[in-house]
Amino acid sequence: MDPYENLSEDNHVAFLQLEKEFRNELETAQEDQNSNWSDITADYMNKTLAAASTLDVHALSGFSVNTRDDNGHSENFNDFLRAVDNVIIQMRIANSRNRNAMSVGLTEAQKTKIHRFIEKIRGEVESSTAPDAKKEKLYDILAKLAQEVSKTRTRYERFADLARSLAGLSADVEREGARPWWPWFVKIMGLLDDAKEAEPKLPKPPEIKKIEPPRKELPKPDGGYGSG
Repeated sequence: MDPYENLSEDNHVAFLQLEKEFRNELETAQEDQNSNWSDITADYMNKTLAAASTLDVHALSGFSVNTRDDNGHSENFNDFLRAVDNVIIQMRIANSRNRNAMSVGLTEAQKTKIHRFIEKIRGEVESSTAPDAKKEKLYDILAKLAQEVSKTRTRYERFADLARSLAGLSADVEREGARPWWPWFVKIMGLLDDAKEAEPKLPKPPEIKKIEPPRKELPKPDGGYGSG
């Protein structure tokens, strides 16, 4: 499978996807006894740095690939791997907080009310004159929404799916002037707003800082002429 085909539009997520692929390639190559350690580790670094540069992940910009000195490359690679792991942890924390911003935690009472409103919408749709194909599609959306509401956190995208489907259904029956499902949908959105307002406001995640490679200590000068 081409790792570049289904990359996320989010730069951080795309970097996580590619780095995982590059790391898997590295680990697979290390299992080959005929592989050259310097070559495969340099290949991993080169690909990871290219991905970081393209996706504006500046935290690794202080590193470069240099295999001319085996001892130096070994130390550089180990420092680089630790830096990549550091960046990955920061990204995962930031992405988790971003996901929370696009979802909401509902109380049990709010979940019970939303489930009841979902059934009200289903009943109104069932008794409408909308085409059966659209009804079936909406039943599927309602079932998925009910499952989502029962989770610890509920994603907003499921409610957006319902809104789009109800809008399409309304267009089919608007001549009759009957759109009885909208009041129930409005009640659901009101509960979502209440739940989100009750959540603590999280500060914006800090930017991922640039990680500098350890500085190489210069050898101490000899005493030279006249020392001692």
